[in-house]
Amino acid sequence: MQKVFDAIFEEINFKFPNYCVFNKSDSGLKIESAKGFLRVCYNNNAQLLRAGLIVKANGLDLEYTIEEQPRFDNLCFMVDCSRNSVKNVESVKKLIRNLAMLGYNSLMLYTEDVYEVKNEKLFGYLRGKYTIDELKDLDSYAVSLGIELIPCIQTLAHLNQLSRYSNRYIPFDCSDILLVNNDRTHQLIENIFSTLRECFTTNRIHIGMDEAGMLGRGRYLAINGYKDRVTILKEHLSRVCEIAEKYDFEPIIWSDMFRNEFNCDKYKNKDGKVEIPKEVIDSIPKNLSLCYWDYHGLTKEYFYDGLEMHKQYKNPVWFAGGTAMANRGILPHLQYSFKIAESAITAALEFGVKNLIETMWGDNGGECSVFAVLPALAHYSYTALGCSSERLKKEFYALTGHNFDDFIRLDYPQTFCGKYTDDIANPAKYGLYNDVFTGYLDPILNANDKKYFIQACEELKKCKEGQYFYLFKTAYALSDLLYYKYGLGIEIRKAYKEKNNEELRVCLKNLDYCIRKLEILIRLYRKQWLIENKPHGFEIQEIRLGGLLERLKGCKLRLKDYLNGKIDKIDELDECLIADAVGRVKPNNRCDEYSYMSIASVNSFDGYTYIDV
Repeated sequence: MQKVFDAIFEEINFKFPNYCVFNKSDSGLKIESAKGFLRVCYNNNAQLLRAGLIVKANGLDLEYTIEEQPRFDNLCFMVDCSRNSVKNVESVKKLIRNLAMLGYNSLMLYTEDVYEVKNEKLFGYLRGKYTIDELKDLDSYAVSLGIELIPCIQTLAHLNQLSRYSNRYIPFDCSDILLVNNDRTHQLIENIFSTLRECFTTNRIHIGMDEAGMLGRGRYLAINGYKDRVTILKEHLSRVCEIAEKYDFEPIIWSDMFRNEFNCDKYKNKDGKVEIPKEVIDSIPKNLSLCYWDYHGLTKEYFYDGLEMHKQYKNPVWFAGGTAMANRGILPHLQYSFKIAESAITAALEFGVKNLIETMWGDNGGECSVFAVLPALAHYSYTALGCSSERLKKEFYALTGHNFDDFIRLDYPQTFCGKYTDDIANPAKYGLYNDVFTGYLDPILNANDKKYFIQACEELKKCKEGQYFYLFKTAYALSDLLYYKYGLGIEIRKAYKEKNNEELRVCLKNLDYCIRKLEILIRLYRKQWLIENKPHGFEIQEIRLGGLLERLKGCKLRLKDYLNGKIDKIDELDECLIADAVGRVKPNNRCDEYSYMSIASVNSFDGYTYIDV
């Protein structure tokens, strides 16, 4: 128990009093407190850590009894470590302590290629991969605190970082999909399982296999001829599950390949319900669990069809309903995450789901801090446990030293200070990179919306010093920059068209402000990144932000030359912008365009036009 007590003290600076009585329990957590009396009945070390948080939050001198009976067998958090931001070992350990105190019992590190694999020297090459020793250390630490560390990998698609080595290293079918029914592919998967068996205590492993829509349509087709996707998937899945069983792993997959294949009129009965063919259900390996994922339901009914479909399987079902919205930007989408969580968890309870996952994806660069989503993590677990919002806020403060409502202000630049929380508009990302001359998104933006960023600055100022104060400093710097940049391209174009040089000189001054404020953001964001992540991957952020900085400087010089009569026009500003060219538009002049490339420029970054959306 000493490791647990040390972890409690390290995380929240709390020690149980000497008179505290500890009793092991076969069920949930129970805390009984009165002046000079404290009894903690707990089932495992994670519950003991949670007890430390609860007692710190509620005090030692008050009389109270708090009981918690978990409503789910597994309450898991999955954090994406594959999109540049590989969380460093100390951050993962801190995350493990936080998860235990918040009521979780498992953690998945989503690692596509960022872990060491024996006999695979290019796997995770220059990507900041976790070494075998690091994974062993993290697993041992997690186990000691009652948290199950579950490897979460890919064994079919989403291996695009390896595709750079072409078929000289690993054979690919097409896009980011491995060539299945291939000896080299099977050897890679064998090496993966063999290595991970050495690193992890758990028997569970998430093997991915999602979003492989082009399976069998590339090199596989040329070698083997046409087969339907489900047949190919079942064959590959069967082989991978055999390898998993050899190493005593019980695999889990994302189930969207099956769901998408059968969710069509061909497989619907007269009541409009999907009926999965019996031969498909019977063919799924018995040692496999299916994970239904969906992150966009604002009502519980949204999830019903997917949950109904999964009830037909004989295999265990997990549900990744809800997500700590952090993908595609430096700042999270916390309030949207709360709404998804409430609807998803309510639906899960109605359908008797026993295994829940809260995900944090890092698409388009892994830019957001894992600790910036702590309010979403806490809200998810407290909703799953059936705890009150009063307890949530009190215990969140005990955990972090920050007021829960203050912490939510981190998403104010995204939500225009809480005005829009029912969708994933992303102004803090597209406002940052939208070019001030070409202005791809300018036709749909409202320049007056920049006022929300100065309001966000005022709100972020209210957040006091504390262990996560560095997050608020970064958010403030970004908001301060966006106040000057968000509508700047619109203002420049308007003044240019009207030949209003006086207004253009104001824009020139604002360009200079943007340059100076971007330099501050880069400095603070670099510090934030290196606190939480391995340095690998930050070169992408420096290239992006550094490119933006140089672009702003270049636009400033050309605008200055125009005003001084050195050039007689600015070609980009002579073009008429087309609103219909902008996709994924949201109400109220907002957008959820999240591809860095299409926001920054319609010109090609890499010689072809593929955009990861």
